[in-house]
Amino acid sequence: MYLVRPADFPDLPALERLARDAGIGITNFPANRERLNDKIATSRRSFNTDVVQPGSEFYLFVMEQQDTHEIVGTCSIDAMVGVDAPFYSYRIDEVVHASPQLQIHNRVPALHLCHDYSGTTRLNSLVLDRKHQTDENFALLSRARLLFIAHHPDRFTPKLFAEIRGESDHKGYSPFWEALGRHFFSMDFKKADYLSGISNKHFIAELMPRYPIYVPTLPEDAQDCIGVIHEGSEKIANILLDEGFAFRDYVDIFDAGPSIEARAQDIRTIANQRHGKALFDAQLEQTEAYLIAAGHLEDFRVACAPGQAQVAGLVLHNDLQERLRIHSGSLIQWSKL
Repeated sequence: MYLVRPADFPDLPALERLARDAGIGITNFPANRERLNDKIATSRRSFNTDVVQPGSEFYLFVMEQQDTHEIVGTCSIDAMVGVDAPFYSYRIDEVVHASPQLQIHNRVPALHLCHDYSGTTRLNSLVLDRKHQTDENFALLSRARLLFIAHHPDRFTPKLFAEIRGESDHKGYSPFWEALGRHFFSMDFKKADYLSGISNKHFIAELMPRYPIYVPTLPEDAQDCIGVIHEGSEKIANILLDEGFAFRDYVDIFDAGPSIEARAQDIRTIANQRHGKALFDAQLEQTEAYLIAAGHLEDFRVACAPGQAQVAGLVLHNDLQERLRIHSGSLIQWSKL
C-alpha cells in the first residue's frame, strides 16, 4: 500500500537519495541538501498559508510505502512560476523569408526566447524509485497532485504546464546544449542544470542569446532533440498527455525537452473527480480502482484502493480508515484510476 502526502523535514534523507538517483536533467530537484531542506520549509509554509490568489507558494509531496514507511517517490507543484524572475522557455515559431523576384518563399523554424509561462502553475519534479516504478505508482504519484489542485483551485492558475525532461545521456551530455547553450554559458550541461536548480534564474537572462535561433543552423543531432522526451520520462509524459495535456511548441532552454500544458478544467482527473462520504464494507467485492484523497492542506493524503461508487459516497475496505485517517461519514474526494 502506498500513500502520497505532504513532505516534512524527516523526509530529507530520502529526498536526497531520490535526487541523487534521479540523474541529470530534473532541474528543480537538485541533489543538494540545503536546497532540498529549503524546499521542504517553503512547502510547509505554503500548506499553512491562507491564499487568496496564487503566488510564490510551492507544494512538495512524497510517496510512502506504508508497510515499511520508506519514502519511494516525490512530486511537487509551483503555484506560479516567474514571480521573482522571468521563467524562460524557447517558443518555436516560423520566420518567413521571401523573394518575389526569385519566386522563393521559405518558412524557417526558429527558437524565440520568451517567458510566456511566467504567471502559470507548473507541475514538476516527479521522481520514483526504480524498484517501485509500476504503472499504478506512476499514476498515483502524478495524479495525486491533480486531486490537490482540484480541491484547492484558488491556490492555482486556470492553466497548468509541465516541463518534460529532454534528451541527455547518463554522463550529462546533451546534443542541444552542446550546440547552443555551451557557447553562451561556458560550462557543461550538468553544471548549468545544477546551478539552475540551486540558484536564482537571473544568470539565464544575463547569458542567453536575445535573438531568434534558426533551427536549420544547428547541428543535425541538436535539431533532432527539439521537443523529444527523455526515455526515462516517457511514462510521466504519457500520464499527463492522457490527462489532456498537449504540446504547444514550447521547449526547455537547456535540453529542448517539451513543455506541455492544459486548462485545469479540461484535465480528466480534475473534471471527473467527485466528493462525498467515505463508506466502509469489510466484504467489498467486484470493485474498480480509485484514487482516494482525504484531509485538508497539510493533512492531505492520497491512496489508490478498490472502491464502489454509490449515490451516498464511495464504499471502501475497512483497512483504509487508518491509512487515510478517516472514518465512516468522513468527506473524501475520489477519481477513477
